[in-house]
Amino acid sequence: MSLVRWAPFSAFTSVERQMKAMLDQLPGRGWLEGFDWKPDTDVFKEDDTLVIRAELPGIEADDIEVDVEGSVLHVKGEKKVEHEIEEDDRFLRECRYGAFRRDVMLPDGVDPKLVEATFENGVLMIRVPIPMEPEEPVAMQIEVKPLEVAKT
Repeated sequence: MSLVRWAPFSAFTSVERQMKAMLDQLPGRGWLEGFDWKPDTDVFKEDDTLVIRAELPGIEADDIEVDVEGSVLHVKGEKKVEHEIEEDDRFLRECRYGAFRRDVMLPDGVDPKLVEATFENGVLMIRVPIPMEPEEPVAMQIEVKPLEVAKT
C-alpha cells in the first residue's frame, strides 16, 4: 500500500483557477480593470468613532489614497512588485500585487474634514467621527387656523 498525500483544498485551488480564467474571458469587465485584490479590513465602533483598519503590508503611505464621496469612504492604492521572478523559478505565489480598492459605507452626515488616516507598520487606521443622532421626534399637535378671505 502506498501513502497518498492528503490535500483537501487542492480541488478548490483548481476550481478557483478555472473560474478566474473563465471570468477573464468575459467582455465588458472594464470596471474591474486594475482592482485585482482587496486588503483585509476590519470596521468597528470605538466610542463615538467608526474605525476602519486595513492591513497593507509592503505598501508605502505615499501609495495609498483615502477619500470620502457622499456616504462612501474609498481606500485606493497599489502594491508594487519589488523584483520580477520568472514563472519557471516560482514555486508558490500567495502575495498579491497591483492596484487595490476598498469601499466602506459610512453613516449619513459624516463630515469628511474630520476624517483622520494614519499608517504605521503596514496598517492603515482611519477614524471617522460618527455624527450625533438626531433627537427623538417630538409629538406635537398643530392648530389649524382658518384662512382669512380677502374682502372684495
